[in-house]
Amino acid sequence: MKENEFVRMEGLIVPVITPFTREGDIDIPLLKDHLDFLVSSGVTFFFILGTTGEFFLLTTDERKKLSEIIIDHIGDRGKVYINVGSTSTTASCELAEHAQDTGAKGIGAITPYFFRASQNELERYYLDIAGSVEPEFPVYLYNIPENTGNDLLPETVQKLSKKENIIGIKNSMNDIARIKALINSTAPGFDVITGSDDIIYPGMLCGAKGAVSGTANVFPEVFVRLFKSFFSGLNEEALQQQMIVNDLVQIMNRGIPSFKEALLIRGHQKCYTRKPINELTSSEKKSLRDGINSIIGKINPGEKKKNIEI
Repeated sequence: MKENEFVRMEGLIVPVITPFTREGDIDIPLLKDHLDFLVSSGVTFFFILGTTGEFFLLTTDERKKLSEIIIDHIGDRGKVYINVGSTSTTASCELAEHAQDTGAKGIGAITPYFFRASQNELERYYLDIAGSVEPEFPVYLYNIPENTGNDLLPETVQKLSKKENIIGIKNSMNDIARIKALINSTAPGFDVITGSDDIIYPGMLCGAKGAVSGTANVFPEVFVRLFKSFFSGLNEEALQQQMIVNDLVQIMNRGIPSFKEALLIRGHQKCYTRKPINELTSSEKKSLRDGINSIIGKINPGEKKKNIEI
């Protein structure tokens, strides 16, 4: 096991994309370039192999290999947390142990998906994962019911928050009432992280400790400014950045394919999704480029508008 210093997630946390080649292989050189881009933009917290990282299209061995590569490449430039969730508790515990041994600062675990799990089953799932690692190793719950079909309810989170090393939750719902409910009902010291870009600023005002944002893969500087402004007490500036984020969410409304295409528009190398996820259509690419060009001056006044072949 690597010697580790455990740190809680806070502020901006970027869920790193997984670049693929046209043939569907993991593009390691491009992944390292992307990590360098995020670090140079001021990102210090990374949540890897989550939804934005297309973990659901990766084998267990690929997830382990990528974890090792990313942690080694980031080194002391940032803090890496790993999603270890799976449909199988056994697989999740195996990945949790590997994350701890590899040097991750902590883990998140998405709820099981495909089958409908009871709250009792979800509770047992998380207790088993938390029990598979050292008592001080940080574990975050990860709730994204729109994708998984399973909603980890506040009363279950309240119970789990009493477990020593279950220290927070990434709640990916565009629901500020749920953020408030989680903050108000959980044990002292339990952190709530929002996974919805639309409510970063209001969520922080309510007491959320940070946000995991897929959109920040493309425009990390906007999110860095948002959090810097918020933590400096510059609420008007933070709100202005939140409004830009809301525009970006609408523009990159296809999620993963939009993020990868938008990075190309910004001048990065081409990377692909893995099947069965399709790339954007020609009309979607044009709409994306036009949308980014329409607000690029608000984001970076010196950045030129992008005109690339579609």
